[in-house]
Formats: sequence, C-alpha cells, structure tokens
Amino acid sequence: MKHTLSEIDIELLYHIVFVAEKSAKTIQICLRKGLEQSYITPKQELLITFNLSSPIEFDYPISDLKTFISEAAFTIDSRFNTTDTSKLYLTTPRSIARFTDTEIVQELDFTYEDIKTNQRLKKFKYLNILGINKHLTFRYQNHERSWWVNEVDREIITQGKSSRKFRYVIARDKLRLYPVDYKLLLRKDVIQFQYKTLNYYFIPEVMWLKQGVRDWINAVPDVEDKHLLKQYIKKGYMSI
Repeated sequence: MKHTLSEIDIELLYHIVFVAEKSAKTIQICLRKGLEQSYITPKQELLITFNLSSPIEFDYPISDLKTFISEAAFTIDSRFNTTDTSKLYLTTPRSIARFTDTEIVQELDFTYEDIKTNQRLKKFKYLNILGINKHLTFRYQNHERSWWVNEVDREIITQGKSSRKFRYVIARDKLRLYPVDYKLLLRKDVIQFQYKTLNYYFIPEVMWLKQGVRDWINAVPDVEDKHLLKQYIKKGYMSI
C-alpha cells in the first residue's frame, strides 16, 4: 500500500526532529493508521501530537526520522518497509494519557510575540510561569529555584490576571515551537502548547500549586539559621 505525504506533513516531521534532537539521539516514530499521530522522547519529558493532512491506511514505523526525511520521497510504500516496531521506542495509550488526562489549572495565550521574546532572552536559562496574588507573569532567570543566586538578574513580563496560584518552570531552549500563536494550557504536572491539531506537552522542571508557591523575593520563611541568613543577605543572594 502507498500513501503520499503532503509538503505540510514533511515540514512537520522535520520540525519534530528540530524539537526533539536535543533529547533523543535517534528519533523513532510510527505513523499510525488514520489521521492522529504522536511522538514521545525516550526520557518521556516531551510528547507531540498532530494530524496528517490525510489519513494513512497502514502503520509505517520509522527507525530514524532524520534519515527518513533526508532520503524519502513524498510517497511511502508499506511493501518496502522492514522496520520492526517492537525494537522502536514509541508512544503507547498509557504514555499519552499521562500527559493528556490531567487537570487543567489555567488556560492562557502564548503568542508569536512571546515566542520571539523567548528567543531574544538567550541570556536566561529558564522561563517561569507564575500565578500569584491574582497576577500572571512570565519570569526569565538563570536558576529554577524560587530564591537563590542571580535573584536580581531576571526579566519579568506581566501577562494579566490569574485565577489560581501556581508556578511552572521550563528550560527556555526547550521551547522550539512553530512561529504561530498558541493556546497555553497549564495542566497538573504538564505544560501544553496547542495550535489547531498540533500539541506540545512538556514535563516542567518545577511545578508548584497553591501553598507551594512562595514569595520569590523574600526567602526569610525558608531560611531559619540566623547566621546563614545574614551571610545570604550580605552576599546579595536574598533580601528581607
């Protein structure tokens, strides 16, 4: 059986390589019969789901997506595919459910301008998405802790109102997204970027909800040793 991949399909597969190549040395995927497709990294910290332009009538496993894209024609033929699916690291219904069957904490916009800002702020390692005191902010900094070194080295971007208290931290360079406007869904233990049928699901470096979200500037409640507290203040690691 044969199936013709559209230019959009090929571009999307190439984009998956671009997104995942830092996490996976070899990117393995299986195009499943139908429209809906998925890819997961071996560390299971990123899931991508998407639809093909038209349904495929057979499963088509790919052992090395980067090589496949560089060599393949737009028409694939199941008769000449000898790849053993059992030897590939692929998504399962259980692994997909781990990302998708989770509570939505808050939904907000993550625009193309936000993507450009994320690319521009290369001096920072982490993007923090913070909801506290009914305010929503994106905070860029070089550490994943709520307080510690580099406290003054940061950039805070106000995003509007927040209905809940939360904090999500993700490495800035992981956000290799298509340059479009997204709906950002903050889920329990998951960050989801949604554009039509394309979805990125990231496991954040840090996630706290409700009382786990502390004041980012004042670390006094976290440090009880008075001598250590004085040293931190003297060295500029924290303020009171």
